[in-house]
Amino acid sequence: MTNTPQRKIESHTIYSRHLNEERAIKVFVPHSYDKSKPLPIVYCHDGLEFFTHGRVATIANELMTNGEIPPFLIAGIAVNLEQRHSEYAMDGARHTAYQQFVVDECMPMLDSLYAVDDNARLMAGISLGAVASLSFMLAYPQYFHTLILFSGAYFPPVQARLRDEPDLSRLAAYLFIGDEERQAKTPSGVYNFYEYNEQMRDILLDRGAEVEFHVGPGNHIWGVWQKQLPDALRWLGRHLEA
Repeated sequence: MTNTPQRKIESHTIYSRHLNEERAIKVFVPHSYDKSKPLPIVYCHDGLEFFTHGRVATIANELMTNGEIPPFLIAGIAVNLEQRHSEYAMDGARHTAYQQFVVDECMPMLDSLYAVDDNARLMAGISLGAVASLSFMLAYPQYFHTLILFSGAYFPPVQARLRDEPDLSRLAAYLFIGDEERQAKTPSGVYNFYEYNEQMRDILLDRGAEVEFHVGPGNHIWGVWQKQLPDALRWLGRHLEA
């Protein structure tokens, strides 16, 4: 049996002038990290939950130790739950400010602390965080074009926004939806996210994106997404090695 090295997670706090508040960031650092060799970085919305509920650092550490995926950094950006919709939704009042916080403040800070490959910035999100990830891809195509999207809350206005894009051939996306999400329970109501995700898959494919679409057992909860993370990270690893 392989002895898995202890995972390394570092915590940071940044004050955002765009959001007018402090925000925590956790960073998973591969055990093979060498400051002289820049690594890709994956930015996660609902970032602390990716670490606690999704166990992303533990899963990534095991896959890297076993040689199943190449090393990369994972940055989990804490969510302000009271402002989550405002920051993650494309039409949210703080959405632009949140994007500016990530790109103008988060990214430079982490670039100063870690050796980051400027050409390999990726993003991951669940539910409304998946919508935020797509929005970052649209607003900052120079940075983000490889995304992990779990159970996206692709309401009709979001679908309409993506339909406006004539060419998304730059995008590679891993989509997952639970087979019980025809009645996905969220704080704002019950929705047919299964249908929304099928529709988003078709929109992205029609505009030239590379899409890997998966359906698995379960509903709109972290216990389901955690089980899907290993395959999603393997997919991401294949893209990084291509």
